[in-house]
Amino acid sequence: MTRFLMLSLAFLLATSAISQNTNLSDYSYVIVPEQFDFQKGQDQYQINSMTQFYFEKYGFNAYLADSAPNANRCNGLYADVEELKSLFGTKLQVVLKDCNNKEIYRGQEGKSKYKEYDKSYQDALRKSFNSIEALHVKQKDVVILNNEIANVKVSEDAKINSAMDELTKPKVSRVSGNLLPDAKFSNYSNSGKTYLLRKTAEGYSLYEESASAADGLLLKGKIIVMDKVVKYMDTSGNVADASFDPSGNLIIKVAGDTIVYKSED
Repeated sequence: MTRFLMLSLAFLLATSAISQNTNLSDYSYVIVPEQFDFQKGQDQYQINSMTQFYFEKYGFNAYLADSAPNANRCNGLYADVEELKSLFGTKLQVVLKDCNNKEIYRGQEGKSKYKEYDKSYQDALRKSFNSIEALHVKQKDVVILNNEIANVKVSEDAKINSAMDELTKPKVSRVSGNLLPDAKFSNYSNSGKTYLLRKTAEGYSLYEESASAADGLLLKGKIIVMDKVVKYMDTSGNVADASFDPSGNLIIKVAGDTIVYKSED
């Protein structure tokens, strides 16, 4: 019995040490590669852009590799998504490593049995982030380094102006006279509920995050962009006017009422 207690105590101490050494909030950013090992092309099934999206959603400062900040490498984490062997469906797992390629965190396995490849991979990825969501990460601000190669000394005023420009940068771009979100995925909220806006070839798809949906996302409608016209069509076929303001908020006008989905990005 004494030996059992000692082994239990040792296990608890080891678990505590791992927990203390894997505080992901101690890092200031995470880098997501353009392509994972199991993929046949960059951002196949939109897995890489969705990985960046979920990291951002759950408290990380996330960047795709081609837009990585000029910051201390060891202040950052480096993400990987691994495809695990599975007889049925898709199984993915999120892994984080430090600047020395040492694994410091491995999330839960995300499993999906959808037959469609894109839906199966995206569903498995979403589920693999459940354990990361539970960590309540809140990363500190990224400290940008000066360009030492060019030996350029940046003044404090220039740094402040640059930071202000970034903060006030519109979340939308003007296309054919309309303001439209640039991101492939965006977070929104309305009446206490959370929504996901996904960019598509026709415009955007609006999903409500719902536990009642098999994959956690309930399609509410589609936003169709046609030259200078932007329309919202719900799943019942009802059509309404839609627009985005400079802050990225989605505005839908239905039968004289205005519904605003607030951008949370």
